[in-house]
Amino acid sequence: MADGHDDTSCGATAADAGLSCYTSALLAYLAEEDPTAPARLAYSARLAIQPAAQPEPPAFRHHATALDQLPDGTLLQPKGAERLDTALGALADEIEAHGRVLFTADAARLPWAHPGQEPAPHFLVATGHRDGELWQMHDHFSGLFPNGLEQVPFSGWVSSSDMAALFTTHDAFSPVQRRRSREVFGHVVPASPVGTRQWFIRVPAGDTDDAAEDDVWITDPDDVSGYLVEHLDAVCAHGGEPAVLEDLWAASRHHQYKYNVLLASRCPERLPQRERALRRALSCWSGLPKTLRFAVNSARRGRPRTSLIDTTLRDLAAAETEARSLLGQEDKEQLWPLTTPSTTTSDEQRSTTGNTRPCAPVRTA
Repeated sequence: MADGHDDTSCGATAADAGLSCYTSALLAYLAEEDPTAPARLAYSARLAIQPAAQPEPPAFRHHATALDQLPDGTLLQPKGAERLDTALGALADEIEAHGRVLFTADAARLPWAHPGQEPAPHFLVATGHRDGELWQMHDHFSGLFPNGLEQVPFSGWVSSSDMAALFTTHDAFSPVQRRRSREVFGHVVPASPVGTRQWFIRVPAGDTDDAAEDDVWITDPDDVSGYLVEHLDAVCAHGGEPAVLEDLWAASRHHQYKYNVLLASRCPERLPQRERALRRALSCWSGLPKTLRFAVNSARRGRPRTSLIDTTLRDLAAAETEARSLLGQEDKEQLWPLTTPSTTTSDEQRSTTGNTRPCAPVRTA
């Protein structure tokens, strides 16, 4: 039983349009305390990959700055438990302490999910419960999944039996999916053991179990594009389904959100070159998933579209490079006024330049 006719919501739902199911829930959680969260998430969007032996899929990171930080000095840290009652008790404790809790559900087991939805990690925000029999739930994701199924946001109450079904253990997910969950904040976090249910608690900064950083990450758009062209060609040559299509779908949504936020900033002396570059990058990211899906399906029918993949990703790299060159520290200061040097990664510092005029702060709902 799920009742979606409740008016109570969590976070700025208008601001998360265009994000993935991970980041829409994360933004809603952060925005309850951090008014800069929408712009902070937008500015952080950046695609990085960690190479793997072909044709194995690379790992992906979608954010240049850590998104697990809250204004009170705490960090979000994953926790896990095998027993359902233990996990539900922990959710109740977080709601009591902070008014909400972020946790991992199975997209295929959501009462409002479409029939045929495949298992996948899906972030939800819970904001209340009634003696553990009913749970107040918020799913902020809106849009098309990579499989073409459409979802609209849900806000309402679910029964204890529905909660038991959707709050599944991590062994329902593939190793690739579990790796994605570890990179959701823009850096690797400790993995919850397989067979446990996962939620996030608040811990003081410095109390986290720092996971060892992985080897080399590629962040330059041309290098990322070149690697992805080789990878997609290798997978398509064997008629396979590239797992990276889901990652690139998420990257597309993150970057659409980023450039829409940047274009919405009010600048009385907007530079025409800057706006053209942002709109070009937005267009490239918007069309990416559909173009790659067409190329993959065509290869399965014996008609490889190698040149289409190469041209699409090379054009995207050129557009992203140009857009980055026209975004400077002024943009960051206006979009995210509470930024401090300690929350900026070294590769992001290298990619920003100071050749733009400051614009008025963006307004988000």
